[in-house]
Amino acid sequence: MDKLRFGVIGIGGMAAALAQRLQQFEDAVVVTVSDTNPERQAAANELGASFYTDYEEMLAKEAIDAVVIGTPCGLHLEPTLMAAQAGKHIFLEKPMEISVERCDRMIRSAQQAGVKLMVGQVLRLLPLFQKSLDIIASGDIGKPKAIAMTRAGYATVFHSGWRVKRELAGGMLLETNVHELDYMRTVMGEPKQVYARMFNLLGKMEYEDVAYLIIDFENGGIGDLEASLSAAVGEYRVHIIGEGGAIAHDGFGGTLRWARLGEKETIISAEEAQQEYGDPYARELRSFVDWVLHDKPPIFTGWDGRQAVAMCEAAYLSQERGVPVAVP
Repeated sequence: MDKLRFGVIGIGGMAAALAQRLQQFEDAVVVTVSDTNPERQAAANELGASFYTDYEEMLAKEAIDAVVIGTPCGLHLEPTLMAAQAGKHIFLEKPMEISVERCDRMIRSAQQAGVKLMVGQVLRLLPLFQKSLDIIASGDIGKPKAIAMTRAGYATVFHSGWRVKRELAGGMLLETNVHELDYMRTVMGEPKQVYARMFNLLGKMEYEDVAYLIIDFENGGIGDLEASLSAAVGEYRVHIIGEGGAIAHDGFGGTLRWARLGEKETIISAEEAQQEYGDPYARELRSFVDWVLHDKPPIFTGWDGRQAVAMCEAAYLSQERGVPVAVP
């Protein structure tokens, strides 16, 4: 196979950006697009791809090897099952779905069909996040024992369209903070239980816009996530405490600071890290293409997507019950 031929199911903003990157690869090409909104044909035209309003028809008629699925997350299940049954490898935008049961069905379907399934948990590849993971992997701060993250802001994009609906977006944790939860798990290892308190401050969506989570990890470590879509004063903050040092960084921009206990801080800017690692979205797609074409171990898999959803599900059950809940 010289080129991996892609179809795109649901070509909103993120999927369109991914498709544009795939068109820059020498060994991949987007040849077809489907979206229920006929106005999205313009996006297909920009790619030089055919267009369908029915993804089942696209899967049946087009000679493709893989799909990028960019529908709202509450609509990931059926196209994933259909693509797997058609023998197509699957790249899913995050979050994987809105329940663990659906994620498990998707993983089983891919396994039974013998196709590869990746969920784009790209946050961990962004420059400062990736730099922090490399520092941890080097052993310089010792074993991580605690992680605290804050992601707060005022996001009016969630006040209209499909994102207001729980059945399509799942909730703030799933639509937004599944990124942070995946990163926390990457740093700390598998989660054990979650205690969560949350509420809907502004009432603009059918779900929470403020959430606080305490996470216990199987390695004995702890995590703290503070999240809001209704904070007039925004903040992004990460602090990781290891047995021999610590890391603090500003997430999407700013700086990363780290030091061993008793030693001077090292400071790295987001721009410096960007030069070191390059485009994170191209890196995740590169990993998927190499996994399919050359069986090279992927950066992340369906299990990573499933575990992030499982942490969200435990948080929602904890909010309902008022007690810590084991991650399913």
